[in-house]
Amino acid sequence: MEEQARTNTISLSEKAYQTIRALILGNEFRAGEQILEKVLVERLSISRTPIREACIQLQKEGLIEIRPRRGIYIKPISAADMNEIYDIMSALEAQAAKVLANKISQKKITNKELEKLETPTVNMEKALETKNLKAWAEADEEFHLALLELCGNKRLKEAVLKYWGQVHRVRYFTLELRGQPSDSTDDHRALLDAIRSGNPRKAADIHEHHRQKAKQNLLDIIEKFERITVASPFC
Repeated sequence: MEEQARTNTISLSEKAYQTIRALILGNEFRAGEQILEKVLVERLSISRTPIREACIQLQKEGLIEIRPRRGIYIKPISAADMNEIYDIMSALEAQAAKVLANKISQKKITNKELEKLETPTVNMEKALETKNLKAWAEADEEFHLALLELCGNKRLKEAVLKYWGQVHRVRYFTLELRGQPSDSTDDHRALLDAIRSGNPRKAADIHEHHRQKAKQNLLDIIEKFERITVASPFC
C-alpha cells in the first residue's frame, strides 16, 4: 500500500510539473506574476504535496521562484540570463554537432537516423515559404532536440535541457517581434551538410556561430522591450 501511494504521488507530481510548465511556456502564467499555492491546487485539482514537488523542479529549471507562504513567482525574461544561457548552449550544442560529425566519419550513424535532422530542416524551409513562424519555431526545436539525441551524450543533453524551458519561453515571446528567420534556416542546412560530410570542426563552427547570432537577435529584442516597458507604465 505504501509503495502504491508513493507511485501515485510521483505520478501526480509529474502531472503537476507538466501542467504548470506548459502554462508558463505558453505564457498563460505570465512573467512577473505571483500565483498562490491554493490557486494551483484548485486549478489542477491536485493536492499540495505533488504541487510542491513539481514547483521544486520548475525552480531548478529557472522558470519560477518559490516564495514561502506566497506561492510561486513566474520569473521574468532577463537579457542577462539569456546571455549566459545562450553562451552555455552555444558551447554544448557545438560539441554535439562535432561529436555527430565524427560519428558520420566513423560510419556510426545511418542515413535513416539523419532523417531526424533532415525532416525538420525541410519543414523549416516550407514554413518560411508560407511565413508560418509558429511552424518554423516548432521545426527548429525539433532539429535541436534531434541533434542532442543523435550525438549520444546523455549528460550533454541533460545539461542543455536544463535551460530548454527558459529559452523556449523567450523565443516564443519574441517570435512575432523578429524578422523572417531566413539566415537561421540557412544555418541549419549548412550545419546538416557539414555533419553529412563528416567535418567535425566545420560543424562545430557553424553551430556556434548560429547560436551566437540567435542570442544577439534575442537580446536586441528583449532589451528594446525592457526599455519600452520601463518608459511606459501603461504597457
